[in-house]
Amino acid sequence: MTLKFTTHVLNGTDGTHAAGVGLSLCNRCDGTLLFSGVTDAGGRLQAEIPTEAIADDGALELVIRSRAFWEGRNIPRSGPQIVDEVAVRITLPERSGHYHLPVMLSPNSFSGWWSS
Repeated sequence: MTLKFTTHVLNGTDGTHAAGVGLSLCNRCDGTLLFSGVTDAGGRLQAEIPTEAIADDGALELVIRSRAFWEGRNIPRSGPQIVDEVAVRITLPERSGHYHLPVMLSPNSFSGWWSS
């Protein structure tokens, strides 16, 4: 069996798709990497994860490399960028099925939600 994990990252400064954002998903208990990649032109990334690779407690951490995405973009701001990465910690109710976690990303903030 596999778990399908998908995300859609949006640029919170202008509402566009955030292409090229680096992401990784790992088990929180031991840090085992389940997948790593970058969002496509539509800001999306998906992975099929074998259920046996997911820790029994279902506790995962999604890390979004936000600083790398924002560097070099001419975004007006009143202060420096202080956020390097965003870590979203989730616990899956079941280790199979489909989990979709969209994220709205801004230079120093983010918003995420669980969607079907």
